[in-house]
Amino acid sequence: MTNPLVTIGLPVFNEEKHIERTIISWLAQDYDNFELVIVDNASEDKTQPICLNYTQQDPRIKYYRNEQNIGSSSNFKKAFDLAKGQYFIWSSGHDDREKNFLSSCAQVMETKNTIVLCYSQANWIDTNGKDLGVINGYIDTRGLSPLARFNLVLWGIGYCYPIYGLFRTEALRKIPLNKQVIGPDVLILLELSILGEFAYVPEPLLKMRKMPDYGSWEQYVQKHLNKSLSELSGASLFWQMITEYSKVVEKYFTNATEKAAAFNILIDCLLTKYSWILQGLMQSSQQANWTNDPAFNHLQNLIATRSNYSQLIEKQIFETENIEATEKKITKVSGLNGTILIDGVFFQLYQTGIARVWKSLLEEWAKDGFAQYFTVLDRAETAPKIPGICYRTIANYDYNKTESDRALLQQICDEEQTQIFISSYYTTPLDTPSVFMAYDMIPEVLGGDLNQPMWRQKQAAIQHASAYISISANTAKDLAKYFPEIELDSVTVAHCGVQSLFTPASAIEIAEFKTKYGISKPYFIITGGGGYKNPLLFFQALAKLPTKQGFEVVVTGAGGLLAPDLRELAKGVIVHRLQLSDAELRLAYSGAVALVYPSKYEGFGLPVLEAMSCGTPVITTANASIPEVGGEAVIYISDRDADALVEALCEVQKPKIRENLITLGLQQARKFDWSQMARKVSDALIAATLLPLNLRVINLIVFPDWSQNEDNLYEQFLSMLGKIATHPEQKQMTLLIDTQGIEFEDANLFLSSVMMNIMMEEDLNLDEELQISLVPELYPRQWSYLLTQIQGRIALRVENTTAIREVQAENLTTY
Repeated sequence: MTNPLVTIGLPVFNEEKHIERTIISWLAQDYDNFELVIVDNASEDKTQPICLNYTQQDPRIKYYRNEQNIGSSSNFKKAFDLAKGQYFIWSSGHDDREKNFLSSCAQVMETKNTIVLCYSQANWIDTNGKDLGVINGYIDTRGLSPLARFNLVLWGIGYCYPIYGLFRTEALRKIPLNKQVIGPDVLILLELSILGEFAYVPEPLLKMRKMPDYGSWEQYVQKHLNKSLSELSGASLFWQMITEYSKVVEKYFTNATEKAAAFNILIDCLLTKYSWILQGLMQSSQQANWTNDPAFNHLQNLIATRSNYSQLIEKQIFETENIEATEKKITKVSGLNGTILIDGVFFQLYQTGIARVWKSLLEEWAKDGFAQYFTVLDRAETAPKIPGICYRTIANYDYNKTESDRALLQQICDEEQTQIFISSYYTTPLDTPSVFMAYDMIPEVLGGDLNQPMWRQKQAAIQHASAYISISANTAKDLAKYFPEIELDSVTVAHCGVQSLFTPASAIEIAEFKTKYGISKPYFIITGGGGYKNPLLFFQALAKLPTKQGFEVVVTGAGGLLAPDLRELAKGVIVHRLQLSDAELRLAYSGAVALVYPSKYEGFGLPVLEAMSCGTPVITTANASIPEVGGEAVIYISDRDADALVEALCEVQKPKIRENLITLGLQQARKFDWSQMARKVSDALIAATLLPLNLRVINLIVFPDWSQNEDNLYEQFLSMLGKIATHPEQKQMTLLIDTQGIEFEDANLFLSSVMMNIMMEEDLNLDEELQISLVPELYPRQWSYLLTQIQGRIALRVENTTAIREVQAENLTTY
């Protein structure tokens, strides 16, 4: 027997108590052709040094660490993505295996290439290693049909310990991992069972340690979904299980009889064998209004059916987009996610304000349904994992390989049939049209080195773009100023929002924050960074403030020491340099005398908005976009006038002025909302997908009934085009022709024939000024936007009334 390479994926988080024993049990295997890939999910205990110690002892051990916790499911997926072996196995950080585990499973796998999983009997052990007995429930599907294997795995599996068996890597790669659903391990095994056979080794070679959190729904949901159970609906979580499991049936069982049987097997099992999951979730979530939950109503319908579930499942899951949607349901179309491609490259490069913007947008789109129209390119697994978002993992970005990256992006655009591309930070494909999002024009305005790779890429992205979005009106103005070919009116302005957690903190919360960081006096808060952020002005003013000894200063955003010139100006004043989470930043804002923000330039000015939301007075400049954010609710000073800032620091302490600033600030902050930005950006992206239609000032649409006699069609088109060709405003007009009911190419051929005949026989000059666009198949959101740009419908003698009704064009003005 050969010894193929086995990859052992070991995803861990805070496993200092047992990880060493687990590693030792792997190193003791009598099968030595393996790699042990440890993926540390940002452990906060001694897991890291323990693992690193073993990497020094054995070259087969590789250690990777996530900068932040990405959730259990994502970490399991990452361990698999790093695998190089022909076979793969997941290992927890607290289980043990007998020394012949690998050799026994590999030997069975080598006997038959249709075996996709081999696992052994497993025993429970306690935290001290004491044997607690056999884990019941095992399945061996060798020799069975796919439907029989599906049935046996669903009904026969107990505790899902086979997930820690030996997989055939090529089979496992065909399955989407990291599903944000209850029981992802069962889902993986269910789909895998259709692809091949499972083999069981009846020897107790796996010892699973029963941990203290075993049986806790709250800890399970927090671990796997990265959310508190109190935030979720038990019924919705269970309905999501049914939805994802049903997708497996829909994907693999094409025969109608088998599909109906598979649906009946699935729903019967979930509503009986797995009903304890629903009961546990409902009890743990303690949702007072659960009887009004749409998911609960769907479950009630299923329970009431109790027979042929196939038709009901097809209707409730595959003909609707989302059970919680309140707007018109949208029919799922194959390839819908390919409409828009978003490069999440910024998440790889930095974790600053732009990352917050994109995370907030993705969260909003996951809620409002727009997520169905795009796919996010996840650079080296660095994007935040948001339920409802479709991701595609690709290689990380390298400024030294920009051309090869463009080629890669174009290849992906072609594969995904992408209509429009947008990058979170200046990447572009070769040919696919793109939308450019402008955050600021700092290097252009302030004279930065535009030959730096980052800014060269920015310029290339601007020149490649077909449409533009800006996070402030001022940034849009600067974009048009430095790139005159861009018309200012064509730039969509979408102001940022503010996270809901930024609210005024209580006196107790503020006191605890100040105690934690040793702040004993009233304090001013400023943001870190130098240059255009202009901290020098604040410290110059502080040095002149007569009462400076009565204050401290909090500098957010970075640790380390102040620059020497700033330290000199701050003599006698305690300065705290703090790197804070958003939750602590809220407390820092709320407890401050004022946010002092003397910036020379901003693309938006998010700290101003966050501070106002926390009820904190703001002293800032009237530069660039800041007045768009601050409005009349802040104190403005010159970015060069330290004396004016000294006066403002005194004024902001006066009770009446302070109270007025707080009231106005809270009112101003309420004008900014992430959902508003998300809607404007999504509208701009949808509009960009419609650019090939060449819309103008006046856009009219016609809905021909393509099934009618060609002579009748010709007569109607002749009349319609003749009127448009002689219309005095035809140079401002686009005629849109709907193609529902005919192949796009056939419609194009017919239109060309009609126009040629008109020019030859009717002596009409259809010059280049006449814009006629055929409307291809569009998705509902595209139709929704397009109708807002159409001034009227040209009525034909015979029309496609079904199409008019389906796209909701009945209310257009008729000509």
